[in-house]
Amino acid sequence: MKKLLFVLFACLAGLSLFSCGPKHTGKTVQLPFLDMPSIHPAYWQSQHILAQGTIFEGLYGYEPDPQGLGSVKVVPVIAESSRVSSDGKVWTFKLRKDKKWSNGEPITARDFEWSYKFYCSEQQKDIPLWANALGSISNSWAIKSGVVPLDQLGVKALDDYTLQIRLQNPDFTLPLGLCAGGTVPINRNAVEKDPQNWWRPGNLVCNGPYTVKEWTQGKDAILVKNTNYVGECGNVDTIVLKFMVPGLEMGIQSYQSKELDCAWINNLGQYQYVMNKPELKGVMKETVMDIGFTGYQNARGVKEGLDNRLVREAFAISVNRQILVDKILGGRAVAAYAAWDPSSTVGKRLKPIEFNPERGKKLLAEAGFPGGKGLPQLKFYITGPSNPVAEFVVNDWKKNLGVNVQLENLESGIFNMIIWEGSDTIDVGFVISGGGMNYLSSSYLAKVMEHILYFYDFPSEVRKVRFDMDKKQRNAIRVTEKGKVPADWDELLKKKNDFIVRAIPVYAKETSEILKRDMPTAAKVNEEYRSMFSNWNLAKSDKDRITYWRIEAEALLDKEFQLYTYENMTEPVKRMNRMFSELKNMSWERAQAFAPKIIQLFQEEYYIVPLYFDKAQYLQNPKLSGVMVYKFAWGPQFFNFKYLNLAD
Repeated sequence: MKKLLFVLFACLAGLSLFSCGPKHTGKTVQLPFLDMPSIHPAYWQSQHILAQGTIFEGLYGYEPDPQGLGSVKVVPVIAESSRVSSDGKVWTFKLRKDKKWSNGEPITARDFEWSYKFYCSEQQKDIPLWANALGSISNSWAIKSGVVPLDQLGVKALDDYTLQIRLQNPDFTLPLGLCAGGTVPINRNAVEKDPQNWWRPGNLVCNGPYTVKEWTQGKDAILVKNTNYVGECGNVDTIVLKFMVPGLEMGIQSYQSKELDCAWINNLGQYQYVMNKPELKGVMKETVMDIGFTGYQNARGVKEGLDNRLVREAFAISVNRQILVDKILGGRAVAAYAAWDPSSTVGKRLKPIEFNPERGKKLLAEAGFPGGKGLPQLKFYITGPSNPVAEFVVNDWKKNLGVNVQLENLESGIFNMIIWEGSDTIDVGFVISGGGMNYLSSSYLAKVMEHILYFYDFPSEVRKVRFDMDKKQRNAIRVTEKGKVPADWDELLKKKNDFIVRAIPVYAKETSEILKRDMPTAAKVNEEYRSMFSNWNLAKSDKDRITYWRIEAEALLDKEFQLYTYENMTEPVKRMNRMFSELKNMSWERAQAFAPKIIQLFQEEYYIVPLYFDKAQYLQNPKLSGVMVYKFAWGPQFFNFKYLNLAD
């Protein structure tokens, strides 16, 4: 009885709790948002941010938490409870029974099973699995590539309100990844009724606190309250999204003319304008983008030049970060002396990178390069006519170390290639890079620092072989016409047998049981080969036979590449690899305490070096509260509009 009276009072008081419906009609908020090609939540574009907690909800979601990483904490939304098996591979979720679709139908575990299978199916080739927890589900990648049937995906509705997820590898933080937009359920009936346009207004059946009334790419979108939503929601009835085009963002002028209730401050000129206007300065908000950092990394090439750790450290400690953020960035950033801000639970345990150019000179001399003499011509690669940050760093190295690093402008495609894929033609040098998170998880606590395990700390000759295997040999497999006749499999059979003979004794010496668990066994390699050869035998066309041959050839190449990488890892990197595997198998609470130990090791190799954390700065209507800033990849943007409240 008391509970009933409380809910009744809440409704009368206009708190808009638990499906009481909107009590403050006409409350409208106008916000800027990046233009979107669609509202489909699974794609890794700005709409996945809109999906999270606004139009769609998943098993878990984000709640504001000023003390949390990214200023959020993860809370159950559709999930009522969860349990995980002792090996971290099987999660079982109990669902709330009161959650509904916008058409009033109940949301069940079968909706999640169907949605995850839809996202992972081979037919949905452009839906990414790496962007969320779907890539961790057993067989998801194999299904997406067409090797394994869809019914073998590790997700199953045990009953209407119990969902089981089986993982490829242990993950004790799976709920954190189930906040991402690509793991929300979508309505099967709506999708099957109109597969191309199910997400458009009039067709859309969603489950978040808001639904879409109007949307056209390049124009304003209008969100209105979902009258069938069950759960906490603020008092804003209508949200108008003003779509921005990069370079033509709506900003301060739109805020001043009351066309926006929040507006991003996008550059130093706008920031200085706001700081000189008391009426704007008083409504300015800012938050540190602690989830990511901006810094530089060694360009992923194969030539020698930065292989000596002392040289890399000399460069890292010879950049005056404080002057960089004060003079070049105008105070719109915070100097980053470590991968995490020192005020965070992780950052407070990290030892900062010092600014000590005198020591930097000594390190260069100790490495055999006094004043930089003997070093090859180093380059700092940029894209576009200029990059003030890169220019500052290069000038600091010239001033503090006496080393002349040349700026070189590259076309964006080549620039992105040398950031992520590597090149066997570029000269030794550096690129500006960022280190962020797609969502909260134990492994993401290292941001991109763990990339040194895969790309760095190998001698030049090893890097050359790895590049040849990973790029040239792989590309050759993808275009070959082999696989039409049984004799073509003789080559793969020999490779498979040679791999087993060579790999099993090597992997048997690994001391980490966690690492060993994921290493291929003879039985597993043989079974994968037999399965693919069986598929080849059943194929009806040469095209399919070639496809199956290519899949097995590339799978064997992957194993050979991983073995060669493992054999040529330095002992320090093998140690870090073991620690990183431990980190990925920890609970979120334990991981935050353990992560600084391995991040410190990553950081002190100086292959990836933090320089600063951006500040997200924006104007906010003083009557508006509950604004959340998305700090993960594709941020900053405003998101999770369920917490918005507009005072009278």
